[in-house]
Parts: sequence; C-alpha cells; structure tokens
Amino acid sequence: MLPYHPLSTGPRVLLAFHGIGQDHGCFRPLGRALEGRYTVYACDLFFHGEQPVRPKGEVLKKAAWQQLIRDFLSEHGIERFTVAGYSMGGKFALAAAEAFADRIDELWLLAPDGITVSPYYRLATGTAIGRSLFGFFLRHMAFFHQVGHALSALKLVDRSALRFAESTLSTPQQRERVYQSWLGFRKLSVDVRSLAETLNGSSVRTRFFLGYFDRVLPISFVFPLTRRLHAYELTVLRTGHHRLIEKAAERLAAEHPLQDHTQP
Repeated sequence: MLPYHPLSTGPRVLLAFHGIGQDHGCFRPLGRALEGRYTVYACDLFFHGEQPVRPKGEVLKKAAWQQLIRDFLSEHGIERFTVAGYSMGGKFALAAAEAFADRIDELWLLAPDGITVSPYYRLATGTAIGRSLFGFFLRHMAFFHQVGHALSALKLVDRSALRFAESTLSTPQQRERVYQSWLGFRKLSVDVRSLAETLNGSSVRTRFFLGYFDRVLPISFVFPLTRRLHAYELTVLRTGHHRLIEKAAERLAAEHPLQDHTQP
C-alpha cells in the first residue's frame, strides 16, 4: 500500500515523493501552485508519515517499489502521469521513471538523490562493518559531532551539509528514521547509463530544479545523468536545499499551462 494525499485537482496527474525526515506535507506549496492543472498525489515513503514501517532490517527492493507504483496506477485508473522527487525522493522518482517511461509525461527532479552516491553513504551502507559503524555514530551523537566538525575543519565535509545532518538527527526518533531509511533504501538505485538510454528513447520531458546555494545535494550531483541525456531542462534557483520545493513551486506557478497529455 502506498499512502497518499491529494493536494490539488486537475486534468493531469503528478506523483510526488518527499525527502528524508519529511512527509507529504512538504509538497503543499506545489499543490497550491498546480491547482487546476494537476491532481497532485503526495505520497508518504516508508518510515515517514502514515506509511507502515517495514520490518527492521528489511531492504526495499526496486522491483517491489515499482510494483507498488503499478498497483497505485491500476487502483486509480491512471494511464499517464508526471513524477516528481525531492532529495531522497529522487531515488524513488528515478526508479519509477526507469519502469514507466512509456507512461510518464514529465520527470521533475528537485535536488535529487540517487544520481551521485555520496562516499559517506556508500561507506555507511555498503558493508556490514560500515552499517555497524553508522549505527554506533548514531548512538553516540557527541562523538558524531566531534568527527563531523573535525571533517568540516579539514574541508572534507561542507559546513552546510553538516548542519543539515545535525538537524535531521537531533532526536532519537529522527536518528532511528534516518538509520532505517539509509539501510532500508540502499538497494533502491538505478543504473544511470541505462536510465539515460531509456529516457533518450522516450518522450519524457526531464526537468531539473536545483538550488544555487545547495551544499547538501549540489548541482554537480546531477551531472552523471545530464551529460548522457539528449535533452533536458535545468532550472537553477537562488536558494539552498530546504526551500527548494517552495521556490520551484513559485516558478511552476508562473508558467503557462503545459501541453495537456491526458486522454479525451
């Protein structure tokens, strides 16, 4: 089951996937901006919002995620749709695009995760030893802060990215959610080269919305995909990571209605 919340109504359909530590509510600015143009279904991802928690240690496989999307589309009688992913939700949007490119009109990627894999994420989730160390750091936050600030002083970690990490790990509940999400979603990855071939062979309109001041998922993180695409649209907004949805919504609200791909 994929918990969802309709945030607007319109002739087109948009599935939206949020970032870590969020829920469907982060897309309310997008719903207001697209009212009358899109029915926005903002979904709660596992360990977030109203989504049932997966058993501890269970890894979400890409095929299982794509089946959830397939079931959702069937249940709601949706033939064509647009998909949006912000931050961590980018991984979910990319996996959807990989499986449903023949049914997707547009792919909106807002500072997406899932294109460039952070070496810290790879270290924390790639091996049993790394996962144990990750859990140790989250249980000993004072040590985490010391190491993080030392790496920042050495310019091995960006200060803004460190502040983002600290804000998402400030309570035991948040730390548990991040731990389960990082480990539970580690298999939800796409082959960027293969995805680019799929998008190049489709009619999907691919759009990137990035923050000029974003140090959490900076602009360069999309380059492994953009350099392989024949066509894409890049919008760089004067904002950091936290306000990107709001700024992207303002930009989309100012646009003329896009070509209607819905069936008569």
